[in-house]
Amino acid sequence: MTIPMKTEVRFRAILSLLDEKGSVTVEELTKRFDVSAETIRRDLASMSEQGLLRKIYGGAVRSQFAQESPFVLRGKQYILQKRAIADYAARFVNNGDSLFISAGTTTTIFARTLVQHRERLIIMTNSPAIAHECWNGGKGNHQVYAFGGHYNGAEYETLGTPVIDAIRQFRADHAFLTVGALNAEQGWMDYRVEVAHVNRAMAGQARRSTILLDSSKQDGIALVATCPLNAIDRLVTDSSPAASLHSVLVEADVEVHIVPSLTPYSNEETNI
Repeated sequence: MTIPMKTEVRFRAILSLLDEKGSVTVEELTKRFDVSAETIRRDLASMSEQGLLRKIYGGAVRSQFAQESPFVLRGKQYILQKRAIADYAARFVNNGDSLFISAGTTTTIFARTLVQHRERLIIMTNSPAIAHECWNGGKGNHQVYAFGGHYNGAEYETLGTPVIDAIRQFRADHAFLTVGALNAEQGWMDYRVEVAHVNRAMAGQARRSTILLDSSKQDGIALVATCPLNAIDRLVTDSSPAASLHSVLVEADVEVHIVPSLTPYSNEETNI
């Protein structure tokens, strides 16, 4: 007998089927996952609202545009890679440094790692989750500024004009950012305009900017161009970019740091 999947796991399985087939029906999904048709319809409605697919009569088709998986799903993907990237990136930060950290699953892991190994940091973020990690994990050893704005609870982030205005009040030694995709022609890309605005503002107010990017996002495409390649100083990733992408990064004077001795790609089911 088939054991019903948890909702988040089922979402990923539906997306995998769509990548493979292009379309799915409610009937085939109910049989595959051993759940009711009503459960599948709720799944498809929720995924449609998040832009992950497009509902049609009796099923769903692949979304027309590139879309990012929900935060809660991304937080369970490629954990080993994200931890390795976070550990490596921490070497760029010294005690007493100031830094912006943008909202994201990789940056949340980075923040958790960083505050346990550095002292007296000044941390500015649009992520309440990161602010909590920096305060709690650092045992109050760091100054933490959490930028207020429109709160997107699905992504654990604040966005909008108040956030941008707040960022522009500060100058920092570093900006540690994560983006939706890296593209040789379009540069650094994101899935939402407001996220691109935050990343662009943080990079513009920092002495050095570093992108933390697992290699699943290399040679990808997203909806919004965040900034050109030469607006960022460093890329920390877990696998060497393709030769064509690497060459344009070098031409843009981006330092490419490959995390060494990484275990094979993992979808380890662990919450961040």
